[in-house]
Amino acid sequence: MCIGMKANKALIGNLMILLADRCKPLYHTKLLKLLFLIDEESVKRTATPITWLNYKAWQLGPVNEDVFFSKLEGCNKFDQYVHFDFVDEKRCIVKPVAEFDGGGFCELDLEIIDNVLSKYGRKSSEELVEILHGEESLWSKAVKEHAIAFSATNKTSDIDIDFSDILKDELQKTVYFSTLENLETELFLNQ
Repeated sequence: MCIGMKANKALIGNLMILLADRCKPLYHTKLLKLLFLIDEESVKRTATPITWLNYKAWQLGPVNEDVFFSKLEGCNKFDQYVHFDFVDEKRCIVKPVAEFDGGGFCELDLEIIDNVLSKYGRKSSEELVEILHGEESLWSKAVKEHAIAFSATNKTSDIDIDFSDILKDELQKTVYFSTLENLETELFLNQ
């Protein structure tokens, strides 16, 4: 389980509610891409992601495994927040099961989320996959650096996408890594 799930499960669940409310119908693939885009934008603006989810380089772009597998029966780690309704064998729609609680978000978080939704909220899952596969994207960088070869039988990888790759200066890197260390320390002390 990633640090985001340990530290921010309620925040992530509420973000999923917000996205499901604002992007009807919200397909599962689109949810995965929007979560990544929100975290990426937050890192660019504040040097830290909102959720602290980790994302793997999979064939269709960045994927958080906890969110991905939550669509499977009996595996929904966010069942207090959202439900996944399958419309066919491959596609499911994310539907809220609770009201959005914005108490875990600061004003800047909500501004970042609104900006991402303004830019990407009307795009299809396929369009978001294409955007995240762009030449300069973090996904493309991870795929190139680790020589990941996707195929019809290999659609996943264990390679983490590293948000620190987009940090431009030492101050941003210090903020990112010290915040991560503080989260890890807090979680360790509260075990």
